[in-house]
Amino acid sequence: MLAELRLRAQDSYPAAVVRRFFELELLDRSFAIAAQLFVAMLPLIIVIVSVTLDPDSDFIPSQISDRFGLEGAADLSVRQLFTAPGPERAISWLAVIMSLLSAFSLSRRLSRTYGLIFGLPSLRRNQLWRGVAWIALQILLFGLGSELRAFRRDEGDILATLAGIVLLLVWFFGDMLAVKLLVPSTPRRLLVPTALLGSAGSLAVGAWAAVFMPHTFSTQAEQFGPIGVTFALFTLLLAVTLVIVIAPLLVAVWDQRKSGAVVRAPSDEDD
Repeated sequence: MLAELRLRAQDSYPAAVVRRFFELELLDRSFAIAAQLFVAMLPLIIVIVSVTLDPDSDFIPSQISDRFGLEGAADLSVRQLFTAPGPERAISWLAVIMSLLSAFSLSRRLSRTYGLIFGLPSLRRNQLWRGVAWIALQILLFGLGSELRAFRRDEGDILATLAGIVLLLVWFFGDMLAVKLLVPSTPRRLLVPTALLGSAGSLAVGAWAAVFMPHTFSTQAEQFGPIGVTFALFTLLLAVTLVIVIAPLLVAVWDQRKSGAVVRAPSDEDD
């Protein structure tokens, strides 16, 4: 009886997801993607904000402080981390180019990860423009998300609810387009549920962040100053990254079990 239960548990969908998660080394990949998000997308967003708004703009630290209700040492540490003193505010075009290259590398890493999860080919050389489009999409989604969150916070209950629905739709279509950009051959049967799960995961991460991240930011800032803010930001980015990889994994494993397909194991060339 116990042996039969054990076999059923090992053959279950949750067990298959866990096995596939570790077969594809998605935990290691998630840490690498989160780290690259931090060193690529954040600097790129800061540069774009500086170019389009004002080199002296405190848009990014204000967004973080407002989003998590940071005050005192936490707010000061966030502003110190993202705000340079006067003469150092000048934009370095070398930094812009390096940020773009790093963000492009991130898009290719994500493409390979999605390809491994779905058992589909990642971007080919003649499709590298899709990586650039993915970067532009992420920046656009960041801006739209920030505006919608501010709208929800400032308006009445009805308009706040409407803004929340629009935000979910932005997440859904944004996730769907992002996956399609990075893995063009992704079929609709995988694409739509992946976007649905990704949107639900983003909502869950947002709720978790609203509850726990203010305390994390405050504690880390009080203990370590601006460097503590980087620890907190990386924790948040890692949570976002896990959603990015687990949503397609859940869909892919379900589809593979349903169809009886066998997906190849990852090779060293995939990295």
